[in-house]
Amino acid sequence: MKKAIPYLWQWRLAVAAVLCCGAGMPVELRAGELTDEELAVEAPAFATTVQASEVSEVVLEGIFEFGYQDEQGRYVVDVLEQDRAYLGVRITTPDGRPVQGATPSVAVEGTSRLLLTELETDELGVMNFSVIAGQMGLDSVTANIGEASAEFSINIISLRAAGFPEPQVVEGAMRWADLMSAKLEYGEKGIVVTFPDAIKEKAGETVKISGFMMPLQPELKQSHFLLTSNPPSCFFHIPGGPAGSVEVLAQEGIEVSWNPIVLEGRFEPQESNEMGVIYKLLDAKMIKP
Repeated sequence: MKKAIPYLWQWRLAVAAVLCCGAGMPVELRAGELTDEELAVEAPAFATTVQASEVSEVVLEGIFEFGYQDEQGRYVVDVLEQDRAYLGVRITTPDGRPVQGATPSVAVEGTSRLLLTELETDELGVMNFSVIAGQMGLDSVTANIGEASAEFSINIISLRAAGFPEPQVVEGAMRWADLMSAKLEYGEKGIVVTFPDAIKEKAGETVKISGFMMPLQPELKQSHFLLTSNPPSCFFHIPGGPAGSVEVLAQEGIEVSWNPIVLEGRFEPQESNEMGVIYKLLDAKMIKP
């Protein structure tokens, strides 16, 4: 199994390399001109994509964004409880050509929950999916197509075991387990969501939610931020994905805190949203439980 770098990150790394390597070096830019050496370079050859219906034998390779191989040779992804692990498979022919339109099966054994956002491989032979981590322990994820298979181990770590403070338990507050049980479908116009009854019943009501602040503004006091199920560690990945965060709008700024906070505000679930937001908390205020 090879570790794959997401394409957006590949682009960012390439830009960073250009910026770093070129720092302090005067370069004359000539719009529209190429040297003879540049003109002589041939474009790289890409493997021809084949359709799944045209092949009888394939190779399945597991890919993950962050992970490692343990002493037993297992491919392991560490993730906090209620956080999201991003995984995928790449399917090719034995001679390395990507297979498009293949439909591998994926199963999770344990307390975690599978989220299939893509149902078949794309033109690169890749099908991405994710797993919402359950309770602390070791879960397994298996992907199969024909006789080919790949297996991942999901090492789930509790906040306490990782050294993080846990969100306060507030009587009557909304539970992240309910929020994250929403079913999401991804389309050309954004996300379409099906909410469980426990979420629908709270629409328009004043509710309490305990979680972690993910700042979106450069100020000490935030009037617009995200409340997340787990401590935020990367601005490119929201803990738990769309269902693991609530967009918060507050009339009075709330001071940034890396410890869990409790908010109260008007709860507005979004059945469809082009920006990927499925929960909003309006007129929010920080309260003491």
